[in-house]
Amino acid sequence: MKIVLGTAQFGMDYGINNKRGCVIPTEVFDILSKALHLGVDTVDTAYAYGESEKVLGCFINNHPNKIKIISKLPYCKGSEVMSMLKSSLNKLNISSIYGYLIHSFENYKGDKNVWSEVEKIKKIGKIKKIGFSVYLPSELDAILKDNLKIDMIQLPFNVFDQRFYPYFKELKKRKVEIYARSVFLQGLVFKNPIELDSYFDPIKDKLERLNLLSEKSGIPIYALCLNFVVRNEFIDKVVVGVDSIQHFGEIMETVSSVLKSDVSNEQIRDLRVDDEKIILPFNWSINKVAV
Repeated sequence: MKIVLGTAQFGMDYGINNKRGCVIPTEVFDILSKALHLGVDTVDTAYAYGESEKVLGCFINNHPNKIKIISKLPYCKGSEVMSMLKSSLNKLNISSIYGYLIHSFENYKGDKNVWSEVEKIKKIGKIKKIGFSVYLPSELDAILKDNLKIDMIQLPFNVFDQRFYPYFKELKKRKVEIYARSVFLQGLVFKNPIELDSYFDPIKDKLERLNLLSEKSGIPIYALCLNFVVRNEFIDKVVVGVDSIQHFGEIMETVSSVLKSDVSNEQIRDLRVDDEKIILPFNWSINKVAV
């Protein structure tokens, strides 16, 4: 199963298309139970995701050893890495973690002892796999140049943001697991281009073309976007956040079905947008995306 359950919505309001806010704990538990039933056994979280780790810990307390957890180290000093990890482990109700990623490349850039400490903790068995969560190709360039022994990399990849595609073969040669996130670009793929702020003018024609592909093929936009990433031969796992049990069900139904359509990979790849002001959500402002 390629799907990894993203949990940002479990601890805070997340995504421009999220109108419900933070998912309540009882529904989180229902989603997690359904995920396990369907074979989704890996969950992605982070110290920075509000109450996410704590909510997950409540579920894990009643379902020990059922879920693989990937969490992320917040910005800190090298000397603080162990205490940050312990804080996450305590909230998660676990003694060791499957995956641990440095959440901010700038943190590593400013203090390379941060990576050294993560490596040390892996050696003592508290972490099984280590790596980075990146946003920019320049960050991945530096990681590869420094020849860091990473086990996994998490990066944005979707119908619009295809910047990392040229790196996939090299990463697989190095036996690095590729975790793709931002499949729906925080909900931007679902927005009506007419209603978006002029800030998004550079992507509006691509949004219209995506809508047209969906209309002509009879395949929902979320299915086109998800299958484009899931079917990529180099991608090991796809991190997908959900804001309801119904949403999760729709995603799993899409993944389990083999879509037959006239939509080619070339048509999807042609939707690529390189403008990082548009494809990197941290460059947006609330006013620009509000509808």
